[in-house]
Amino acid sequence: MEKDLTQVEPTRIFNKEFVCILMTNFLHCLGDYSVNPLVATYTKYLNSSAQLTGLLTGMFFAVSLAVRPFAGPATTKFDKRKLLIIVFLIGAAANLGYALFHSIPTFFAFRFLSGVQYSFFGSLCITLATERLPKAKLASGLGIYGVGAAVGSAVAPSIGSAFLQFGTRLRGDSFGFTLLFLFGSFSFAIAVIPSIILAPDRKAKENATRAGVWYKNIFTIHALPPAIVLFLVMIPYAMINTYMFEFGKEQGIAQISLFYLVFAASLTVFRPLSGHLIDRLGINKIILPVLVILSIALIVISFSSMAWIAFTGAVLAAIGIGSAQPSLQSMCMQSEIDIRRGVAGNTLYMGIDLGLFLGPYLGGLVYAKTNYAVMFRTGAVPVVIAMICLVFVIPMHKRRLSELE
Repeated sequence: MEKDLTQVEPTRIFNKEFVCILMTNFLHCLGDYSVNPLVATYTKYLNSSAQLTGLLTGMFFAVSLAVRPFAGPATTKFDKRKLLIIVFLIGAAANLGYALFHSIPTFFAFRFLSGVQYSFFGSLCITLATERLPKAKLASGLGIYGVGAAVGSAVAPSIGSAFLQFGTRLRGDSFGFTLLFLFGSFSFAIAVIPSIILAPDRKAKENATRAGVWYKNIFTIHALPPAIVLFLVMIPYAMINTYMFEFGKEQGIAQISLFYLVFAASLTVFRPLSGHLIDRLGINKIILPVLVILSIALIVISFSSMAWIAFTGAVLAAIGIGSAQPSLQSMCMQSEIDIRRGVAGNTLYMGIDLGLFLGPYLGGLVYAKTNYAVMFRTGAVPVVIAMICLVFVIPMHKRRLSELE
């Protein structure tokens, strides 16, 4: 009888299955991050109103959040490998639709499809990654897993912009956007290959029976506390991603575009390093200090008047966010039994989606009354609240681990 690789405890991080998941994560980020930063530019090309541009830009995360009640149960009840293949095919089809049909109604429809694939991918991929990692090295593995997103977010916007500019020079704006979207579609299509290489989930039917009714698999109360903390951490992260470029221009920092490169490069270093330290020292000794560093980073960024100050803030923010994420992801994924890891992952991404959705909105409200500097300083408030929450969350997590032993 053939051995089921999904049920065998791996002994090392870089096994074949986990490497395939790293590839899918990177290619997914490449597809999304090459297109998403240029959505507002594309909708303006289509002559949409400012309100409609905002709607089409933000609906990606809104759709993702709305689909979570279906994504969690599906991840638990169906073969995750087949779901991953379907998700990438949906992503490829949505981007192909962008490329072929240049109009607001069709873009709205295909943007909805993109939100659906994004909703399923996050919880699905982190669940697959968790299942393919040694339990004793879970945080280290998830730190390495996050590198794909860090590298993707660093290089993909430049690649997308390069395709847009190249196509525009050849045959005008329409062809430029077509090339951009074709690249996004190609990235998703290529990601199907490592997804197919993954071992099939031979326990899918048995797990579906054990998981129970679908509505019990939307979220898990056990993963909710660390997911709430991660939601609070994502609020300032979203503010930095959304407003740092405009803040730099307002402050007269000519090299502000390099902020994102410094941030992404630092994330690439600190994510795997922090994961290793978490496995060696324990989550409790890492999570609170790095949140203190994140709050300091926001204060440093708010006082940026020169490039070196902004870049210092970028490094500190990368240490804080890059270390907090694997810590909280590990807490979420450790909080449930194996069969309900998909539910834990779905709960985790509910916190992420909500933070990414609310962060720019709350930041905009503060900016409307004050300025960008004050906005970044107030971004430290949810981090402080997260630290207070951890006083209660850490003992709850310890008790949950004792229950699962």
